[in-house]
Amino acid sequence: MQSGMWYVLKCPEGSETDYTEKYRKLAVPDGDGLQEVICFEYQRMMRYGGRWHLERRKLLPGWIFLAGAKDMEARDMASGRDEADDCRADTAVSLIPCERPFVKALCREDNLIGMSRGVIREGKPVITSGPLKGRECLIRRINRHKRTAEIEIPLADTSTRVTVGLEIYEKQ
Repeated sequence: MQSGMWYVLKCPEGSETDYTEKYRKLAVPDGDGLQEVICFEYQRMMRYGGRWHLERRKLLPGWIFLAGAKDMEARDMASGRDEADDCRADTAVSLIPCERPFVKALCREDNLIGMSRGVIREGKPVITSGPLKGRECLIRRINRHKRTAEIEIPLADTSTRVTVGLEIYEKQ
């Protein structure tokens, strides 16, 4: 989807699903206003019950991305915000213009960053499959026990570290 303008909606952590659903009801694909509502997620491995399980987690807690036409403004979202604020009437949300999220390039069609797999070769990660393949320069820290990696991404005029799933299956 090619959108004219992107916005980031900052909302209380833990209420992203409520806000996402409220705004999705207002989205009109190929319309003049709100076109897409995204709450990015990532996959990670969790061990419980003696087995490893794939789980989905929020990539950026408290952040929802909205895509719309170039002339869409915060006032166009007022009716949706009023409905969304019914979820938490005592909290404020802010709508900030931003660039197309870099994370979108790492995601599949369902706005999910899947697990990556790789090896450690001569002290450096080499990703063999997944969204981090060819993007090893983004990796800042690897936690082999939790099967995660911290990557640094550009977000809202700054760099932010986020956690994604990464399984290192061999160290050479």
